[in-house]
Amino acid sequence: MRILTGFAAATLLLAGHVTAWGRLGHETVALLSQQYLLPETTRTLQTLLSTTSPTFLGDIALWADEFRREPEGAFSTGLHFVNGRDGPPPESCELDYPGDCPPEGCIVGAIANYTQRMMRRDLDAVERARAVKFVVHFLGDIAQPLHTEAYGAGGNNITITFNGYATNLHAAWDTSIPHTLLSLPSNATITSTHSLTLANHLAPLLTVGQYKPTIKRWLRHHTKHAIRTTRGMEKAAAAWAQDGNWEVCAGVITVHPERLQGRELGGGEYEREARRVVERGLVKGAVRLAGWLNLVVVGRTGF
Repeated sequence: MRILTGFAAATLLLAGHVTAWGRLGHETVALLSQQYLLPETTRTLQTLLSTTSPTFLGDIALWADEFRREPEGAFSTGLHFVNGRDGPPPESCELDYPGDCPPEGCIVGAIANYTQRMMRRDLDAVERARAVKFVVHFLGDIAQPLHTEAYGAGGNNITITFNGYATNLHAAWDTSIPHTLLSLPSNATITSTHSLTLANHLAPLLTVGQYKPTIKRWLRHHTKHAIRTTRGMEKAAAAWAQDGNWEVCAGVITVHPERLQGRELGGGEYEREARRVVERGLVKGAVRLAGWLNLVVVGRTGF
């Protein structure tokens, strides 16, 4: 395991200042997952959130990023990621939980904590609704591979260009690459219509397409036993984080990361593979979110 010291260790904190997936990715995960909620889950969540909006999960998908920018929410900044201190990639992509989670917390423990708070009937409605918003957002975050990777502050310190747009590796995976799924430029202004369009495009790939055979594997940690204890929830979330970290080696950092510095990554094989990883990440995030919410409310995943 690589030990980070000095400046490298300090810069890990910067990873929390980038919005995982951006608006398009987060809303797409939420809106796609909403299509697979069981009726009782939908009714329960809409009651908790005090809404009847037909896009109620998409409506709250970005709340946690907005909240952490407020003084009240500053504590939650480090809860959006976990720093897998591995090889660095592509030498290895391994996550050590709880070793890679600092004392102040990370996304793995946060998913467990807010899932429990969502379930607690002794909490007031405001706190339970806030917990739902965190869970929806964090299951989107954990599906973005660079939110599980320590190297270069989750890729924030790797400067690149993507189809001529100057950015960094983390931001490219947040926005530039997801935008290509709708043939949009990196700096496009995203609306909820874009997100709904992408969610509806991905849905058939789950229902009858290429991802249908893998759904059970993606949900193998969604069990009644998992949601009974903090440890069970953390074990499930750690497995999702490890899955995301493996994707770093699969398509995010496939050469020594120093070789990515200053490179143009758009328009070639890197972009083609990255699109596949991003698409898979969005779909996995949606399946796991829907299955998790159904499990908590109804006791089964619905898949």
